[in-house]
Amino acid sequence: MSKEIKMQVTAELAVDVIPSENYEFLMTTREVANGYGVTEYAIRKNKLSLGDELTEGKHFIKGVTIGNTLANAQPHQVFWTKRGVVRLGFTMRSERAKLFRDWAEELIIRLTDQGEDFLQPIPVISSPKKRNHNRLTQDRMISILSDVAKIEDKDLRLSLISKLGVS
Repeated sequence: MSKEIKMQVTAELAVDVIPSENYEFLMTTREVANGYGVTEYAIRKNKLSLGDELTEGKHFIKGVTIGNTLANAQPHQVFWTKRGVVRLGFTMRSERAKLFRDWAEELIIRLTDQGEDFLQPIPVISSPKKRNHNRLTQDRMISILSDVAKIEDKDLRLSLISKLGVS
């Protein structure tokens, strides 16, 4: 198999792409799933649900010959083309999927503008900051309990304390 090339999507995410003479690049189902932040099963399920929107030889290929070397792949192993990666992205709805679509779009534009020189690094997209406001820290617990202590209704106060998991 042609050598896979690791490409950085975000600071935390890199995927392997396989250069291809016929398709510019290919990606395994595992790498596409990794990029979109879903399971391989989700990719296979989307492939089935999209039905005739995905065309073999255009969006994906199976048990392929990459370059002149037979890939170490099962006959039915799926490799996704750039068109397939983009088409699958239409059905993915997560923040990570959005970042991966942005990366794939940039890669495709680069392929169009620069020909085969797509190995140049694409600017890394920064991942969104994780939300921490729902975390119940010790300080937040003390603050909430001090407010709960001000409630005059004993039953309501005890109900809230039990919902917070305080004994």
